[in-house]
Amino acid sequence: MADYSLQLQADNLPIDTIEGLMVDGPWSPIMARMSTAENILLEGCRGAGKTMLMRSAAKRLVDSFKSGGKVFGVHATFKRYLAAIPPADAGDEQGQLSNFKAWINARILGALKSAIVDAGGAGQLKSLGDLGDVDWNGVIGILETTYRDPASVSSHLNQLGLKPHVFAGLQGYTYTHNLLSAARAHLSLDLLIVFLDDAAHALDTRAQAAFFSAIKSLYGVGLAFKISVYPAVTRYGVDFSYGHDAIVIPLGDTPRSENLAAFVNLLRRRRDVAEDGARSLLDSLLDNPDWIEVLFYCSNGNPRGLLKLVAQVQTQLATRSGGAARFEDVRAAINTVMDKHLDNMVPGVVKDLDPRLLKAAEVLLFELRQKISVAPGPYESGKPRGYLSLTNSMQVPYICQAAVKLLVAANVMVAEGPSRLSKRESGTVYLLHPGFIFRDNVIAGVQRRTLTATDWTNFFRGMSSRVHAEVGRGAELWQEVAEEAKNEPSGQCVNGHPMYEPFGKCEMCGAAGSQISPVAVLLNKSIDMLDLSDALRVRLKSGGFQTVRDLFEATDEQIDEVGYIGGVRTALIKNTVSAAVDEFVAG
Repeated sequence: MADYSLQLQADNLPIDTIEGLMVDGPWSPIMARMSTAENILLEGCRGAGKTMLMRSAAKRLVDSFKSGGKVFGVHATFKRYLAAIPPADAGDEQGQLSNFKAWINARILGALKSAIVDAGGAGQLKSLGDLGDVDWNGVIGILETTYRDPASVSSHLNQLGLKPHVFAGLQGYTYTHNLLSAARAHLSLDLLIVFLDDAAHALDTRAQAAFFSAIKSLYGVGLAFKISVYPAVTRYGVDFSYGHDAIVIPLGDTPRSENLAAFVNLLRRRRDVAEDGARSLLDSLLDNPDWIEVLFYCSNGNPRGLLKLVAQVQTQLATRSGGAARFEDVRAAINTVMDKHLDNMVPGVVKDLDPRLLKAAEVLLFELRQKISVAPGPYESGKPRGYLSLTNSMQVPYICQAAVKLLVAANVMVAEGPSRLSKRESGTVYLLHPGFIFRDNVIAGVQRRTLTATDWTNFFRGMSSRVHAEVGRGAELWQEVAEEAKNEPSGQCVNGHPMYEPFGKCEMCGAAGSQISPVAVLLNKSIDMLDLSDALRVRLKSGGFQTVRDLFEATDEQIDEVGYIGGVRTALIKNTVSAAVDEFVAG
């Protein structure tokens, strides 16, 4: 089992720890823009470093303010925002979204109040009226825990002592803007920057449009917003233009050898806070730079992906010490993690989408891997092939177009740039995640011996976007993927029978059906699919925790009641479940 310290993510780290772990490296130009007056959409898949950049930037600005600086940073997270949205069939959609809008504004104002107190003490709030007087954490808690019954929100807020004008203001478009401007004036700031983290955490079109409309209403003199979003799949609504209302900055380039030093530095900094077992493994990795380079490429240059691979290497070691690690352990860890990559990456992006889209993405990934590994082979003109040029034609079935976007959002493919296919079609060149290429064992000429780390580093360094496989609009795979995806059940009846038309009658029993989401399927799976030790799984099952949902909905105290669990293991379990379902709380 990997040490807990290897699995800590930026949103779980104490703020004082962030700066010690933050590596500027190739992210320096982006970090510099975090303190400008630009409105920015920081675009990157899970684990690309959005939260680390935002939290670090906000802390640096607050520290600068304490020394007389005129720019102030506030970090607000929206990771649990679906909790504030009732089910789509609950009726009164406008009322639902009003409560959701109130939750957005309360999150921002709560974060602002907390940042001001941290920077200058509670005395700074005396002349800021509602901003200092309101219990924003209480408001947020009510809006998150009463989402199944929107009508009860007002009564709960009244019991909290919230004045009616505050809740009405939170549901509008000027109240929060006025409080932000008042805080800026009170602190004598040239610029107040609000970092909105995990702002596009789901593909709920109601939430997306409402969120970006609410944020655009906050724009004003001396205020700037940095908003983290997912690539390819974020929807902004008709009132928000990402070319006009915010500048897009991509985070998560294709892995390049010149960026390797930053990832070595990342591991070196993690070593300083690691527990003993992880520290010895990190020492072993740092003594074998070829291993780190293979891990770097096979994480697709994703910081969290790299740490996930390292944690899996430690799991592979079992009872052996980190100093006993071999490249075979690295190889096994990469293959294990890549087998679960889609399961781990997709839930945070997909939420309630049709399971047929997941099926299309899985089938398309298989077909694209075949394109890389079969004739004319992985080498062209003496160069290894890891890139794909995919048509942009609208003649491609819609579900296949959506599946391509999903693979980008799930860090399976990284867009390199526009391309012209041989048949004069426009297209886009993508790098296929090197971890999948690694599993396919495509290196030519050495199949009769065991591949070394050097074999793989030479292969990955040699990949070029100029050498790629083409997939045009007439390719058979598009229709094959679409046809296979149609065979995936998208719903089930009340008796649990699979259904292809979820809103009709079950063909097996005649009962009514309903659509199922990928996350609903995930939550109902056994805890065996979680990255926990066998001993922990046995203890949890004996304590009545059989499914992922059981653990996800349990409190820390309920888990801690299981024998031989304790506080540290409870935190590890909750972190593991959170990673699997990515804070999905709407189901």
